[in-house]
Amino acid sequence: MKEHIVYNYELIVQKEVVIAEVNSLPVNYCSEPFMSPDLTITINNCGQANSMYDMQPVMFKQYDIAVVLPSHIIGYGNCTEDYNATVIVIAKAFYDELIHRESFKDYLKYKTKPNCHLTEEQYNKIVTILNTLRIIVNSEHPKRHETLANLLDILFYTMTRYRGEENLEKDDSRSTYLFNTFYDLLINNYKTQHKIEWYAEQLCLTSKYFSTTIRKITGKSAAKWVDEILILNAKRLLHTRRNLTVQQIAYELGFKENATFCRFFKDQTGLRPSEYRKGK
Repeated sequence: MKEHIVYNYELIVQKEVVIAEVNSLPVNYCSEPFMSPDLTITINNCGQANSMYDMQPVMFKQYDIAVVLPSHIIGYGNCTEDYNATVIVIAKAFYDELIHRESFKDYLKYKTKPNCHLTEEQYNKIVTILNTLRIIVNSEHPKRHETLANLLDILFYTMTRYRGEENLEKDDSRSTYLFNTFYDLLINNYKTQHKIEWYAEQLCLTSKYFSTTIRKITGKSAAKWVDEILILNAKRLLHTRRNLTVQQIAYELGFKENATFCRFFKDQTGLRPSEYRKGK
């Protein structure tokens, strides 16, 4: 996989958490959109930058904080000369442990709204937690893993409180586990499995119960999740893999007929794939 700015994937897996400063991007820097394999928290200390989240443009300003969950598509664009950000990258395996904690019950909301703006006072409190986290990340303490988890617990709780959103009390642990399992299956199989019946079968559930539960916990049907992942990756391929024809992209995404893919894409976006590509 192509390396992007602060990412050293072997180091992330080895250390569980990596903290890096981003302060030397060229003013006209622009990265190709890519699928984030880990949980990324970015705190904008100074300046502003244009970024991309799930193929949608996002302006990242001073004191903004963004949470990008695994398997979402991100990209980096133009930034001001004074741009400086702190990036916390949490390995997927460690993230899978954390989502069972109480403070992470709101994590689903970050799937659709990744960033929020902090006041200067809130920003300073986040930086205080971050400084402690940085010390533990670089330590060899025997309880390092447990301490990291507790500090990230505090960080996530604080961020969620600043977002001004209530906990998802309606989410029980079984429903959350069901969605996590479904989402992992989806990310690993969206190219070959487009029907919700297959996902329900893997989870040993009826399609009706599966669909009802996914809609209850996320506000979207399971079929909508499948469609959105397909469209996001179709847009990514049309944008970054210009050497591929539309037909080749259709086949890569598991569509047996190019016409079926084109019809699906237009139904979801209002544009034909070729029209979307020309607009980029």
